[in-house]
Amino acid sequence: MISHDEVQAALSARIDGEESTVDAAVVEAHVAHCDKCRAYWERAVALSDNFGAANANDFSPPVDLADSILAGVEGEFQRVAARRQVGVAIARVVLACLSALYVVWAGRLVVEASRFSVETAAGDVAAAGADPMVGTLLIGAAAVRIGIAVALLFAAWKPQQLIGVLIIVGAMLGFTLGFTVLAAVSGTHQMPWGEVSTLAVTCAALCALWAADSGVFARRPWRQLGASPTSWA
Repeated sequence: MISHDEVQAALSARIDGEESTVDAAVVEAHVAHCDKCRAYWERAVALSDNFGAANANDFSPPVDLADSILAGVEGEFQRVAARRQVGVAIARVVLACLSALYVVWAGRLVVEASRFSVETAAGDVAAAGADPMVGTLLIGAAAVRIGIAVALLFAAWKPQQLIGVLIIVGAMLGFTLGFTVLAAVSGTHQMPWGEVSTLAVTCAALCALWAADSGVFARRPWRQLGASPTSWA
């Protein structure tokens, strides 16, 4: 007695143009009386016709797979690059404005220092309450502000070198914030919230320029391209 598997194997061989070990008459007789094998034969013939009618060129792989992938994501990378350039430009403008602010700040300190260090030709302090030591300290503070202004302009010009500027400004912010908290707790000194706010904004602008120039946010599309397919098994 011939089995269904042998008949179906013979039918598959017939479609593929191969020789079968089962006699063709036996196969025909079995198919004529077996609904299961007849249905298998009809499905196999239908599939063979569909594949034969399909255009073989539709299944040909692309000539260069890498070019096809890059072409598909080129638009996304152009948008990311455009956003990156806009971010760099905005951060540079902010740093330039902050640099001008530090210059104005230094000028005010110099004017304030002149009020504390006015002396007569004889070397005596002319103004009432003038203190040359305070004036010297204010001149030093003004020099620090001018240095920060120049450093910010340099960072805006060469963003690759701004890490050093960020470390210095961050250290100034940390020290000033600690002194401000101490003054707030003790209540013995005037709290320099304006100075803390200016330094905080400066650190934020430097961080924003570093992130935009180094492409921190632009790396996400590359991570997506390098991601492995998800297995649902």
